[in-house]
Amino acid sequence: MAQVQSLKWGVLFNGDKLPLDHIVRFATQAEDAGAESIWAAELWRDAFVPLTAIASAVRTVRLGTAVAHFARPPMLTELGAMSLAEYTHGRFILGLGTAPKDWNEQWHGLEYRKPVARMREYVECIRTMWRGSPTQAVEYNGEFYQVCNYQRLTEPLYPSIPIYLAAVLPNMIQLAGALADGIILNVLNTPQYFTDVVHPNLKKGFSRSGRDRDGFEICAVKCCAVNTDRQQARDLARHAVAFYATLPYFDVILDPPGFTEAKLAIRDAMARNDVPAMLAAVSDEMIDALVLSGTPDDVRQQLAAFDGLFDTLLLLSPSFAADPEEVRHNNAAMIAAFAE
Repeated sequence: MAQVQSLKWGVLFNGDKLPLDHIVRFATQAEDAGAESIWAAELWRDAFVPLTAIASAVRTVRLGTAVAHFARPPMLTELGAMSLAEYTHGRFILGLGTAPKDWNEQWHGLEYRKPVARMREYVECIRTMWRGSPTQAVEYNGEFYQVCNYQRLTEPLYPSIPIYLAAVLPNMIQLAGALADGIILNVLNTPQYFTDVVHPNLKKGFSRSGRDRDGFEICAVKCCAVNTDRQQARDLARHAVAFYATLPYFDVILDPPGFTEAKLAIRDAMARNDVPAMLAAVSDEMIDALVLSGTPDDVRQQLAAFDGLFDTLLLLSPSFAADPEEVRHNNAAMIAAFAE
């Protein structure tokens, strides 16, 4: 465990293949095992309801959305965050993200333009509305969001909440450094990506707003497949790489190590709805570089390459095109592998 002792760790639940009551049980197991935070993604379910269910069962861990999408109106996000901050006694983190272009345009009917500028306004608008009260109306006037005469019916119990931004590309990383309380780095990442992209752009963001690294939390999501049979773990990890490699914003991570050809083959297979071909296009080198996989000792040792590059590890089980029982087994094995 020497490789992970200096890291805080938590678990990100995506809800795919797991009933909600199983997620709640795994969350309590993670807390008992020493997890410092529990997070809920938004796609298979919304982010807020599962996190509320988890909050009813855990006692001390921080709880966060990883992430809630900015397709939701700022007021509804702000009210949901206020409720969870109250219910968790101030242990809630509002993690926000854009989600991919196609999801916004095809599922939400939201024009996807200038996402970094929109996210800046989204955060500013939420913080402005948070400051409203029954006796003091607030307003926000931006390019994307306009709020007039917002007068809260009740005041929040906490004067503010931490807001973290999910980021992959340089401009969003810079915005996180300039505006947010922390950053959530997405599921495929390498040490090279942290040194060449993440830290230089965070530094630019800090400089832009006249702040420094103190108090800013760098969270890294790592897909993690664990099994006493190393090959079974690697086979499951292949599913995670196949799914996330289809998203274009991961090009900044996939291209530098030489995974462009494999990435294009995966996307071509996805366009044909050919899942076996997607999985077959994932190389062993991609598994080695992009995710944690193997025996419990393997996955802990693989973190040594990331020493000093981030503060908090968020473990996520692969689930795309996987058997539900395999996903349940992996969640249990993943938590056990990092138990303190």
